[in-house]
Amino acid sequence: MQEKSVAVNQKTNASPIGRSVMAQRLAAQGFLPLFNCDDAGRAVRAVEALHNAGVQIVEFTNRSACALAVFRELAADIGRRLPDVVLGAGSITDGLQAEAFHAAGAAFLVAPAVDADVGTFCLDRDIFWCPGAATVTEILTAHRLGAEVIKLFPADLLGGPAFVKAVRGPCPWLKLMPSGGVTCEEVNLRAWFASGVHCVGLGSNLIDAATLSQEQFNDLTQRTRRIVSLMAAIPR
Repeated sequence: MQEKSVAVNQKTNASPIGRSVMAQRLAAQGFLPLFNCDDAGRAVRAVEALHNAGVQIVEFTNRSACALAVFRELAADIGRRLPDVVLGAGSITDGLQAEAFHAAGAAFLVAPAVDADVGTFCLDRDIFWCPGAATVTEILTAHRLGAEVIKLFPADLLGGPAFVKAVRGPCPWLKLMPSGGVTCEEVNLRAWFASGVHCVGLGSNLIDAATLSQEQFNDLTQRTRRIVSLMAAIPR
């Protein structure tokens, strides 16, 4: 399986960064920006805006009919312009999507739920996979399937930071990333990290539809710089 993994990485723009290294880099960055856009040009500018603020790991979500085509163009363009950016694909729900987005250049995969086919695909190739889970059983299943970091989704509806603290009580080795309900406010971010999260996912609270449609990329850079500064100040 290792030879197959090398062949895939040579054929595409997907980074050969392994699962453990990706987990470490996510912890260092502290947050994972995620967004979807139907226009590849705007998607590139969004990633550039994030990069200008100091972000190197970005998730593009599979939430539209044209997501794969846009992602393919985005990955190729970012690979040329910003080779230090690690671009992943989110909202991956089955093995076929995992294979397609990885072939299109996804260096890592994020999912809303635990799917064994996606887990096997990633484990065989040492691809970082962050599946979503909502119960302790799902979280432990994801861990056993090779997920280095597990996404709590939807995190705010699960009980927020109190849920993280409760889960990590008996399972302190778990690396958890809440997504859904995480905001850009300092008090909110401090509460999540005080509960013991590995990192947080920031979606529409950081990159909303208006930012993309109105091309407010300078504003996005400024908001993101504030988050980067907060990550440096918040105990983790």
